[in-house]
Amino acid sequence: MIAIWLMAAGSVFAATAPAPVMGPVVPFVKVTPPDEPFYLGHFWAAGANNQAAGRTKVHVVANCPYQVQASLQGLKHVTGKSTVSPKHTTVVINGEQTRLGGRVEIARSQQPTTIAGVDVPVELKVAMTNMVLYPAGRYNGTLVITVMAVP
Repeated sequence: MIAIWLMAAGSVFAATAPAPVMGPVVPFVKVTPPDEPFYLGHFWAAGANNQAAGRTKVHVVANCPYQVQASLQGLKHVTGKSTVSPKHTTVVINGEQTRLGGRVEIARSQQPTTIAGVDVPVELKVAMTNMVLYPAGRYNGTLVITVMAVP
């Protein structure tokens, strides 16, 4: 599941391209998540597979400088009966290690994109420790993409 969070940084900000108006151009940044769900795989019992990884991309269109960050929020077993503690996870986003819920910058540009926009790759690796405390199987989490216009 992917959730998109948009935050203003600095001046005016809108989630979509503004309608043409007379006067100054209003800065905007638009992000489009992938069409498909993002699957990491399954976690198994201790001593077996306690790592999962996956790749996806988000599409960004901006008429101003921008920054894109990613974070993984909450891992919960598909049955909903078990939530993984952040202290038992290691998250690596685009090669940078963080904690569950920690943000990593995945793109920054001092220039606007072209009208067609750009694809920003997101590579996510998750490792769980103390698997004996958790059921094996698939876990759901939310990949949060934060997009900001930057001065």
